[in-house]
Amino acid sequence: MKMHRIAVALCGLACLLAPCANGVGNDEITVWSWFISSTMDKASKAFEEKNPGLKVKYTYYNYSPEYLTALKAAAASNSLPDIIGLQPGSLTQQYREQLVALNAYAAKEWGDDWTAQMFPVALKQLTMGNPPNDPNYYLLPQECQVLAIWYNKDIFQKLGLTVPQTYQELVNAAKSLSDHGYIPLYQGAADGWQNENVFLMIANQLAPGLVEQAQAGKAPWASPALIAAMEAWGKLFKDRVFQEGALGARAYPTGAQLFAQGRIGMMALGSWWMQESKFPPPLSRFIQNMSGFDFFYFPALTPGGKPSPPVGGIDIGYGLTKNGAKNPQAWKFLAALVKGVALQQALNDLNDLPAFAGFEPQGDITPNVKQLYDRFIDDLPHAENQRFAHPEVADALDNALAGVASGKVSPEDALKRVQEVTDKTLK
Repeated sequence: MKMHRIAVALCGLACLLAPCANGVGNDEITVWSWFISSTMDKASKAFEEKNPGLKVKYTYYNYSPEYLTALKAAAASNSLPDIIGLQPGSLTQQYREQLVALNAYAAKEWGDDWTAQMFPVALKQLTMGNPPNDPNYYLLPQECQVLAIWYNKDIFQKLGLTVPQTYQELVNAAKSLSDHGYIPLYQGAADGWQNENVFLMIANQLAPGLVEQAQAGKAPWASPALIAAMEAWGKLFKDRVFQEGALGARAYPTGAQLFAQGRIGMMALGSWWMQESKFPPPLSRFIQNMSGFDFFYFPALTPGGKPSPPVGGIDIGYGLTKNGAKNPQAWKFLAALVKGVALQQALNDLNDLPAFAGFEPQGDITPNVKQLYDRFIDDLPHAENQRFAHPEVADALDNALAGVASGKVSPEDALKRVQEVTDKTLK
C-alpha cells in the first residue's frame, strides 16, 4: 500500500478548486495519484518519447487525506482527470460509477489471454466488491506489494538482537530498543491502512483466509480465531511493542523519515521500502544500498506456531474515468503504466513489484537490493489477500482496531460491530 511517500505534495488544497481536471486537448493526458512524483516524471518522459506529440500532466497528492479528499471533490463536480490511481476493492468501488470497464481495452491491447501472467492475488482482487454478475475490471494493476516487518540491521547488531521468532522475543526486542532510546516497532496508528496491514498479518497467521471469508459473509467476524487475532492486536499496545503515542502517529511522512534516519528499530511496511535506496542524497545517506535493512514476517503468536504468511496484492492500479474515455490518448498511457515503458521506469526505481510475471528492474540495482527483491518475488505468488471489497467494511474494521487499541472496546464487541456493518452492506 504506497499511501506513504516521503516526497512533498506538489499540489495543495488549492487543486481541489480547479475548474476542470481533464485535459483541454486530446494531446494532453491528465493523471492524479499518490504515486511518487520523481518516478512518474520518468514514466511520463519515457511514454512521451515513444509517443511524440502527447503530453502527460501529472498531479501528485499525499494519499491520506489529500488524495482521498481531492477525488471526492472532483467526482462531485464531474471534474475527474483522465486517469486516477486506485487500489482494488473499496477505493475502486467508491468511484465505479465514474469509471469505464477495461476488459475490452486490455484484450485488444494484449490479446484474450492477457491475464495469464498476472500474479494470482492480483487477479483475484480485480473484481473485489463488484455487484453480483459484474465481471468487469474497473482498474488495472501497475504494481503489487508484499507486507512485512522491516528492521534496522545495524541497530539490532549493536544491541545484540536477533530476528524475533516468537511473540515474546518480539516483546523483548521492543523493550531493549526502548531502553536504549530507540523507537521499538513504529506504528502509524492514526492511519487506518497501516492498522489493517498489521492486523491482517496477525489474522492470516491465526486464522488463514478467515478475514476474506468474513467480509464476504461466509464466516462470522466474531469467530474465536478472529477474536484471538484482535486480542493479539490489542496486546501490541499493552505490551509496548508499539511506541508510546502510536494512536496519534502517522506512518508517512513521520514514521518513514524516522526509520530512514536510524531512530526506529522496526516498522511494518512492505516491498515498496526498497525504493528508498533510489532517493538522492542526503535522503539516501543512511540506506543507499539497503545494506542496513532487512525484513521478516510477523513472528509466531502461539507455541510451536509459524510466522505469518506473506500478505499483499495490488499496491497501485489505475482506472480510466468516463472523462478519460473521451480522450482517445488516455488509454495509451494507462496501458504503458500497466505493461509498458512507464511500468519499466517504476520498476527501475524499485517503486514496488510488478503485477505481471516476466518483468524486473533494470539498471543500477545493487546485489543486496536484488536479493531483497527476489525474496519478495518468490513470496508474492503465495500472498494472502490484503484488500477489502467494500469501503463500509474497511471503515468498520478501522474503527474496531482503533477502539481495541485504545482499550475502550473489547475485541469481541469490536468484531460484532464489524459484523453488523458487513451484514448491512451485503444486503
